[in-house]
Amino acid sequence: MPRVARPRLDRIAWTYVSGLVSALDTRLLPHRATLELLNADGLQELAPRVRQTVMFADLPDTSEPFALAEAMQASYAAAVRRIGDSSPSRSVADLFLLPIEWQAFRGVLREKALGLERGSVPGSSTPAAVWEQCWGPAEAEAPFELFAQAAAAIRDAAPREERTPQLVDTITQAFEARDLRRAADATGSPELAGWVHTWLKLRLALALLRCRLSQWGDAIAPQTIETFGEARQAALALLTEGRRDWRALFAALGLPSVQAIPDDEPLPAVAVERLIDDAMTDLCRSGRGVPFGPEPVFTYLWGLRIEALNLKAIVAGVAAGMSREAIARDIRQTHV
Repeated sequence: MPRVARPRLDRIAWTYVSGLVSALDTRLLPHRATLELLNADGLQELAPRVRQTVMFADLPDTSEPFALAEAMQASYAAAVRRIGDSSPSRSVADLFLLPIEWQAFRGVLREKALGLERGSVPGSSTPAAVWEQCWGPAEAEAPFELFAQAAAAIRDAAPREERTPQLVDTITQAFEARDLRRAADATGSPELAGWVHTWLKLRLALALLRCRLSQWGDAIAPQTIETFGEARQAALALLTEGRRDWRALFAALGLPSVQAIPDDEPLPAVAVERLIDDAMTDLCRSGRGVPFGPEPVFTYLWGLRIEALNLKAIVAGVAAGMSREAIARDIRQTHV
């Protein structure tokens, strides 16, 4: 069958938003400028510098750490939605907005399944009535059917007295990964979908590592292991082969940089999470060379995500009185 060219209207639409993100991309903080923020003398000096960024210009005039953290997440979500509204397809923006909705749903599940207090999640746009429907036995309508399936899997996995936060997290992470894969495939870019699939595979492997390090083996749901597909055996080895070096298993799953983590690293899962994001940054750098389409839009939004994570880590670290060196260990590489 002959290859069908992309419609002209799509090319025009992607050209506009690609030009928009190309201009905004120049305003993201480069890595050196990010590290320079660590020299700020307390939150009173740091907060005004954070407000000079492209994403956080409208932060409230406060130096209270919790209020700043909530406002920063809300501003990040609003920035992503603006790009989504400018795109011919919202699938690219969904890759960054769906994790916020899953974070909000996990709060609902902690309340419904575990009886814990539900906290607010800034940036979530789903009404409470929808979450109630997702928890109930009735099937939810698209695009929330996966949320309802995750809730049903939790109810089926264990009676309430045997449920744990770890069980809730591992089950929902598998369904969240399925949701993000669907959004990645909907972008129409095989290259972009490949980046996301690689990132999700490593993120799920990280969930298994956390269970292994914390001895939460009973919390692993079958859905999590099955998500790995052909890498299922490596995932099982990561979880069950206690004497085998987990770093070699991560390298086999596509993260060779993990071999540099020392044996005495106090927070190995945190270090792995940072390396996974750095690997994704390397993967999507090629998207900056695409003149128009979902690839440069995704690359910009990924850079926006990394900047949000870095600035939130710096604000939290400075507020807690952490040393410059300790905060710097949590900083992710930027693509500029």
